[in-house]
Amino acid sequence: MKYHRLSIAEASQAIRIGEITPSELLESHLMRIEEYDDDIRAWVTVDKKGARETAARLTQESEQGHLRGPLHGIPVGIKDIYYTEGLRTTMGSPIYSEFVPDRDSAVVSTLREAGAVVVGKTETTDFAYTDPAPTRNPWNLQHTPGGSSSGSAAAVASGMCPLAFGSQTGGSVIRPAAFCGVVGMKPTYDLLSRDGVYPLAWSLDHVGFFVRSVRDASLVLGALTGNVMSPIKTSARPPRVGLFKGFFQDRADDVVWEGFMESVEKLKEGGAFVVETPLPESFSIVHSVHKLIMSSEAASVHQDNFRSRQGDYRRKLRGLVASGLLVPSSAYLRSQRIRGRFIEEVHRTLKGLDCLITPSAPTPALHGLESTGDAAFNSPWSLTGFPSITVPSALTEGGLPLGVQLINLPCQEEALLRVARWCEEALGAELWPPKYP
Repeated sequence: MKYHRLSIAEASQAIRIGEITPSELLESHLMRIEEYDDDIRAWVTVDKKGARETAARLTQESEQGHLRGPLHGIPVGIKDIYYTEGLRTTMGSPIYSEFVPDRDSAVVSTLREAGAVVVGKTETTDFAYTDPAPTRNPWNLQHTPGGSSSGSAAAVASGMCPLAFGSQTGGSVIRPAAFCGVVGMKPTYDLLSRDGVYPLAWSLDHVGFFVRSVRDASLVLGALTGNVMSPIKTSARPPRVGLFKGFFQDRADDVVWEGFMESVEKLKEGGAFVVETPLPESFSIVHSVHKLIMSSEAASVHQDNFRSRQGDYRRKLRGLVASGLLVPSSAYLRSQRIRGRFIEEVHRTLKGLDCLITPSAPTPALHGLESTGDAAFNSPWSLTGFPSITVPSALTEGGLPLGVQLINLPCQEEALLRVARWCEEALGAELWPPKYP
């Protein structure tokens, strides 16, 4: 059996009934990393010794009948901006190339308590902004995997781990998940603690994660929040979906929009009620508002390092911080007021709907490694703090994944996951990169 092809749900069940052990599951994924990571470059650090010790301990626990839950023995990758006790955490920057935290971030601590096996740290762009990481897309090594959670998306897509954590300030979970053909989830702002995650912009940063199915997403979220969710099965009632066009149709390239509308037709054929929904009144300025807030907060985060080590900042982040240092407090406060108005308008837009739907990104994964892609379809929902999820929907003629993005009201993750599961079944796009079977 190819253990790396098991979903979290399948692996958890196999461990529970004794078909495999956590140690065996880990070794299968370490073999994948050994075989393929020279190509893909998803990992900064692989902690073989620590992971094996953890897996051995969890194997002993499972043999004694003690299972911690659905993540017991599940290998996990951690974006290299999360503090991991005793394990180097670089933030993708030479400034922290030798930094070793003396504590775990809150999410990593919860994962360990839940029985997950931390395999190592995955590549991130420079301080989780847009200067690319070295990671390549498993679907085509000449294309970007997206960012900033580049390594996490690529690691899950190529079977190096069934679960990996990232972060999203603009589109850094949803976009790389779509580019790499996996499920990516960004829960409601602060539902998952940001403690011990190096910030880019405090009021916009979200903890998020990558898995291979919506069912796995529900297992992970339940384990992290302590809320045992009902099994995510196909809803008896097809969802009511609000379709955004306008900006999204104008910004998307032809391949994305045609593929997206084909996916929407599949949902309609499955029984979904899809209604074209006008964009909120303030939508026209939300991207400017998002950029101003992000630049101002990033400047505050980085101002000390920026003064003393400006030369160690890469071009795009250097520009963001420099511009943020010039933002007057009145402009920042005005942007926050507009943000509040936009949140209220999206609340009203979602009234009577189960979710909103857009393409997950304006393009498929771009050729070349100079850009991580465009976050314009994701950043409005990072600005609101509303939960969003991307589900694989199709492949382009060139063999690159596409995804659909679903958005719901805050703290309605279970409802969002139910709709996402319905869409996942209706679309039927179970994707795996052919070069890494």
